[in-house]
Amino acid sequence: MRQPEIVILLATCNGGRYLRPQLDSLFAQREQGWHLLASDDGSRDGTVDILREYQQKYPGRITLVGHDEPTGSSMNNFMLLTRQAGAYDYIMYCDQDDVWLPQKVGMTLRKMRETENGHPEIPCLVHSDLSVVDESLALKKESFFYSSMLRADRDRLNQLLIQNIVTGCTVMINHALWELAVLPVTGGEMRMHDGWFALIAAALGRIGFIELPTMLYRQHGDNVVGAKDVRSLRYAAAFANRLRENSRSIRASQSQAGALLQTLGDRLDEEQKRMLAEYAGIRRHGKLGRIGVICRYHIWLYGWRRRIAELLLI
Repeated sequence: MRQPEIVILLATCNGGRYLRPQLDSLFAQREQGWHLLASDDGSRDGTVDILREYQQKYPGRITLVGHDEPTGSSMNNFMLLTRQAGAYDYIMYCDQDDVWLPQKVGMTLRKMRETENGHPEIPCLVHSDLSVVDESLALKKESFFYSSMLRADRDRLNQLLIQNIVTGCTVMINHALWELAVLPVTGGEMRMHDGWFALIAAALGRIGFIELPTMLYRQHGDNVVGAKDVRSLRYAAAFANRLRENSRSIRASQSQAGALLQTLGDRLDEEQKRMLAEYAGIRRHGKLGRIGVICRYHIWLYGWRRRIAELLLI
């Protein structure tokens, strides 16, 4: 059996301060059967020079994907890279400011093969826990899932519609999922690429989870998303201040349901179509009708505080 072709997609933008440790962690992986595709989004801090430096240091291992104009966001940059990855069996996603633990690629590949279970034609996604560290890589939280009050077994379509549990920098997708991930999105908006891939896998394939952290998730002032300690008193005290943000998130999830319905079309079964159509069109109902939709399909956030917010905002 031939070695699988793995590509790691690295999206950069003004990441020079942290990029070298991340690149060093990639080339320190125990599994080295991979190629790196990197796309820079208009950096002005020497990020591209660092990428070229490593290109020379590791000949044939890194390809820089050029584009005329900045894509405008990390999601758009990752999707640009994703569309370039069709020649590979497996695709991994890499942020510019983290550090991968040495076993990450090999462990993720083993979990992917286990998830595929001999059927690479089934769309599969694998993700993992991660350890949260500060700017200097000092440990803050050993488990992102624990501190964020997330459960890896909440990976069914109805659950992922309202609450994504997949962190993009831990993700590997197989080629079968790639074929669906690059379909033009219609009928609504994709919120983030990692959550979108998870929805596709939940609807039409399988999701695998690695319970151990596979990387250090660096937190600093410029994180696009970042980690929140949901168990902290500080987080609980800010409940009221987050309502507006949560309201936008819930409405975005409804738009994304419409996008999934239109984009995947006849690939979905009838029950999935009904759920997506009702959730996407939930604003047509009054308050009781909207609550009825989320009850009927169990489209609930995890945790009592989150559910109270959902009932207030739905």
